[in-house]
Amino acid sequence: MFQKIVVPLDGSERAERAVPIAARIARSTGASLILVRVVYPPIRYASYTYMLITPEEFYSEVAEEEVEVARNYLRRVAMSEPLAGIEVEIHTVASPIVAEAILETAQKTQSNLIILCSHGYTGLKRWALGNVAQKLTRHSAIPVLVLREKSDGQEQLYTTNPQTVHVLIALDGSPLSETAIEPAIHLGVALSVPEHIVVNLVQVLALQEVTGIMKIYEAPAAARERFIAETQAYLEEVKKKILTGNPTYRNLTVTTEVLVHDDVAGALVEREHPTNAGTQTPNASECFDMMALTTHGRSGLQRWALGSIAERVLNATKLPLLIVHPDSKQI
Repeated sequence: MFQKIVVPLDGSERAERAVPIAARIARSTGASLILVRVVYPPIRYASYTYMLITPEEFYSEVAEEEVEVARNYLRRVAMSEPLAGIEVEIHTVASPIVAEAILETAQKTQSNLIILCSHGYTGLKRWALGNVAQKLTRHSAIPVLVLREKSDGQEQLYTTNPQTVHVLIALDGSPLSETAIEPAIHLGVALSVPEHIVVNLVQVLALQEVTGIMKIYEAPAAARERFIAETQAYLEEVKKKILTGNPTYRNLTVTTEVLVHDDVAGALVEREHPTNAGTQTPNASECFDMMALTTHGRSGLQRWALGSIAERVLNATKLPLLIVHPDSKQI
């Protein structure tokens, strides 16, 4: 599924934390890597480029030596030990809009995945990678894996010894939300090879969610149980499709879980690292290594607003987060 993987870099060590993960996936899948560095406009035009200068003037203002420095930097990364034996392309782009330049590079190279760390340089001449990550997850037509700058929640993925990978996939009951399943499983398999992958399908029934003409917290106990049972039945059906629909899925365990909570995003973040009863210590047997969800799912008052939920989870989670944008033709 992943033939070409885009890795945006801004020259910082923090951004380079995406490289080892991208390398693991590339080695498991045979994918090539596309290293991208976007050269930001001169600082005096950083906020006003489009109002003050034309694109031609902008490119003339970007010193060629700065572009060459960026190329040399990418060459060094491409030749580094973590990428030994992997096919690597380097792309240096001069643009005032970092996220757009990354997306254009992904489109031109026909890439299938973008991997980046959520924070890089914060100076005016550097990318604010947290902001770039948000823009990419909103607008990318291909899956985006966002890693955290520093988090114990993702150390499992950096280990040199393959181990079982646990993936939480958030669904809302719609076919569009299910589009996160396939790339999440492929990614989990690539990161766990040759070990096991455990997928937990989770749907949150929001307390304030309207079901028909009745809010779930206002429903009689019997009706609430029926809502929960129907959701559980849906998840079991999705589980069945996963286990029987793709013969290439091996070493795969699928579990299902229905949560009732007044905050969908909050419930997902709480679920990623549950604590033992009466303590604040993580329950390791129920922790996850990665979360996946779509940016859009059901629409209307009865449904999740998955675009806003994805952004809230992105800002709060300590896990690597895979965000999938369904085909715009299906929305």
